This record gives sequence, C-alpha cells and structure tokens, in this order.
Amino acid sequence: MDMKLKTRILIFIIINLMLLILLYFIPIDSEELSKICIFKRITGNNCWNCGMTRAFLSIFHLKFNMAYQYNSKVIIVFPLTIGIYTYSCYKYIFLKGEKNE
Repeated sequence: MDMKLKTRILIFIIINLMLLILLYFIPIDSEELSKICIFKRITGNNCWNCGMTRAFLSIFHLKFNMAYQYNSKVIIVFPLTIGIYTYSCYKYIFLKGEKNE
C-alpha cells in the first residue's frame, strides 16, 4: 500500500468520524429543524421529504421508531444514501489514484 493511499484512508476516517460526531450532537427535537423546508415555507403544505432530516438524525441516535414516525420513506432513502455515500468514498480512496497512473 503506497503512502498516498494510506493518507486518503486516514483522511476518510478522520472526516467521517468528525461528521458522525457533529451529526450526533444536533438535537433531533429542535424547533429549527422543522422550519428548514422551503416548500413548506412557501406553500404551507408538507412536501414528500418533510421530516427526512429529523428521521436521519433519529437513525444516528438509534431511534428507529422515531425516524419512521418523522418520515416513513426513510426505510428506503437512508439505505440508498448510505450506499451512494459508500460508493463515493470507495471511488475517492481507491480509484482516484488510478486515473493519474
């Protein structure tokens, strides 16, 4: 394993740990989280994605029932998001150096 690959893996681990810690400390029941939907602000109606941010945060807090209550589509969207994120990280770590060689 070359030094560039080790460096990319280390950067990946540090950034993801910092991101997870940051997400864990965002309060789920914050009143501000319910006000961030632009569609709801303009129309006054819930969009299909309303509650998804709170649902994701609930999953990070291991409160799966609460996540489902915020938005039931989280059982589809969260695994897809994790899959896309994982693939993107894989591309960054392992495939980035192959283009230059």
